[in-house]
Amino acid sequence: MIESTTILLRHVGDRIAIDGDYQLRAIREGIAPQRFWHEAKLREAQRWVDPRPGEVILDVGCGSGVLAARIAAVPGVRVIGIDGNCAAIDFASRHHRLPNLEFRHGLVDELPIDPGSIDKIAFLEVIEHIYVHQALDVLRCFHRILKPGGRAVISTPNVRSLWPVIEWLMDALRLAPRMADDQHVAFYDRRTLAEIAGRAGLRLVAHRTVNFAAPWIAALSWRMAEAVHRLETTRSQPFGSLLIMTFVKTTDA
Repeated sequence: MIESTTILLRHVGDRIAIDGDYQLRAIREGIAPQRFWHEAKLREAQRWVDPRPGEVILDVGCGSGVLAARIAAVPGVRVIGIDGNCAAIDFASRHHRLPNLEFRHGLVDELPIDPGSIDKIAFLEVIEHIYVHQALDVLRCFHRILKPGGRAVISTPNVRSLWPVIEWLMDALRLAPRMADDQHVAFYDRRTLAEIAGRAGLRLVAHRTVNFAAPWIAALSWRMAEAVHRLETTRSQPFGSLLIMTFVKTTDA
């Protein structure tokens, strides 16, 4: 009798090298829709994280450190950025120098953080870079290190939107490092992300999709794109290309 064994793959880094300053360059030098996409994502993430004095906030998958630096600009907070890309950590450490901000190299499912020591976690467009079983391990790790009632803000491309087409076009036109397979290995919508987070002991408390029309309007008028973005964030619409969800730590997982 032959016994079958299931081998769970583990994604420990993208299959292509990503420059340490990539996220910063995408905001400053990309085409208008790309710049608007990243700026809108960072702005909404900071708003949803809502940093308060005295809090310890973790930016997991911090990349170039842009969000971590913006959060650290709030007086009285302590921010830790973690990323598995050594080049990103090196760049962020040199580019963002604040006394309440530090950067550490590490994998998202091996966070060297004390249990119950973190108030809030930002996890922006990272979960699609790891396999689903790894994502569950990461979210369980978040549950372990968050304080009771602590929050996690997670963003990811919304599979129930035009995102699959956008990703294909960006790869075909080489507008960013190749995403399909080389970077992105899992896809989520609101229901699937809420389900896996629930298994990790995290309860969904708020969600929104953004970047439906606004980034494309930015190619014509940045001011008009800003107005459309404000409309997108005040009205519930399911088909925005970026999904942003806030979870709170509840029961033991």
